[in-house]
Amino acid sequence: MTPIEAPVRPDSPAAVDARRWIRRRRIAAEGRADIGTVYAATLAVLMAAGLLGQPLVRVVWPPDSPGDDATVTPFVGAVAVLAAFFVVLRQLGPLSVSRSDATWLLPAPLPRRSLLAPALTLTTVAALVVGAVTGIAVAGHVAARPAGLLTVATSGITGAAVAVFAALLALTCQRRPSAARVADGIGIATGAGCLVLAAALRVAGDPRLPSSLVPPVAVLVAGTVALTAGLIAVVLTWRALEDWPTAPIAEASVNAGAYADVVYAVEPSYLTEMSARRFWRSRTRVRTTRLLSARRVPPFIAQDLIILRRKTSRLWWPVGTAAVPVYLADGPTWLLLGVVLIGALAAAGLTAESTHSDASNPAMLRLLGTTGRRVAAQRLTVPATVAGVWLAVTLAVLQVAGALTGPWWALGLLAGPAVAVGAFQRAKASAASVGTILIDTPLGAFPAGMLLWLLNGIDVLAVLTLPMSVGLVTVPAHEALGWHLLLAQAVSSAVGCALLVRRSGTTAGSL
Repeated sequence: MTPIEAPVRPDSPAAVDARRWIRRRRIAAEGRADIGTVYAATLAVLMAAGLLGQPLVRVVWPPDSPGDDATVTPFVGAVAVLAAFFVVLRQLGPLSVSRSDATWLLPAPLPRRSLLAPALTLTTVAALVVGAVTGIAVAGHVAARPAGLLTVATSGITGAAVAVFAALLALTCQRRPSAARVADGIGIATGAGCLVLAAALRVAGDPRLPSSLVPPVAVLVAGTVALTAGLIAVVLTWRALEDWPTAPIAEASVNAGAYADVVYAVEPSYLTEMSARRFWRSRTRVRTTRLLSARRVPPFIAQDLIILRRKTSRLWWPVGTAAVPVYLADGPTWLLLGVVLIGALAAAGLTAESTHSDASNPAMLRLLGTTGRRVAAQRLTVPATVAGVWLAVTLAVLQVAGALTGPWWALGLLAGPAVAVGAFQRAKASAASVGTILIDTPLGAFPAGMLLWLLNGIDVLAVLTLPMSVGLVTVPAHEALGWHLLLAQAVSSAVGCALLVRRSGTTAGSL
């Protein structure tokens, strides 16, 4: 038998040639960057800098010197900002690629370093900028005037070092999903806890900074060493990108693409549904409960209670936002009122996905053989309780701070059902309609359906909470709240709930 040699397979193209070929095909299909797009983006950045630059500079570096009144609150606020930065990085990846690259290039035998290097660079630069600005803001609120270059450099370098380590922690959580849930919970709890601590310090009296602080030179040296170590860790992370698993990067790419779709298609309702799916997909250790089998608790109330219990990690957000109105007690009344109402609406929306599921899938309710009025009445119970407790705590804290006088906590409890009605109406909203009349703005056409979607539920909230709004606007801090406003708010909440239950129909699914 004559042996036959196997045909020699040609050598596979180099990775650089493969990426060059892909880049050429992409440019041929999509074209290069349009000069008009570059001009519009540059003009938008310059206009934003011109309009918001001066107010932001005053926030970061106030013109008035704190002198001997420097307190520890700016340091607590800096920790909250860095914790929020960590949470944002965890939501975005932080390492991700486009969905086309995740489909074709990520599984391909190409160097993963060159594919993920842009995302790693962007994350590092963002950490340096956010950390430096945060550190300079702390120095602006505690340093005496005039502040030298040493003080500014020390604060900026130290803040950048801390932010880089927060970015490294986010990268570690993305590579090791087993530790991600604990780190995410710690980040959320830290941010919310700092808000609560800052509010408590403001109510109790901010302690002043001690006069004998660490010398700025020592802080500068320590910050420089920490920043150098962080950048070396980033380089080591770049060298280890070849060993990263594919699944976390692909999931981050899907999430980043979904965020881009929301911005491009102006469809925020999709973002809410995606967030709910992502939350429940990560709940791999859900335990069964006997609450639904208990005859003493109605089934829909029991379902909302189970959802609330399994969203324990998200309860930190309402706890943290309850402290925000304390910072606005001395500001404009309309801003305080807006924060109170929107915060209560967000607290009532913790169980809104069950109402949204009822509205989008009415056949399931018909199979249960219940009426729409009974469903609406039960769905209002848990949101009304959560919103009432949130309002009572928030208004009580404002009363302790001296901004309010009288039984405001009772007014908050009475306004809870009214807020629940607004949250119910908002949860029933479907996708925003973009086929309606367009509204011309300097930034382009804006669909009126989108505006209506944004106002859905807020209009009901504004009408039903009118007595509480009137009380916040008209009652000064030194005057006690009148009982007639409590009676008016109780009547308004009762009428709103009754009308909603009555309009819910006599058959399930006609929500």
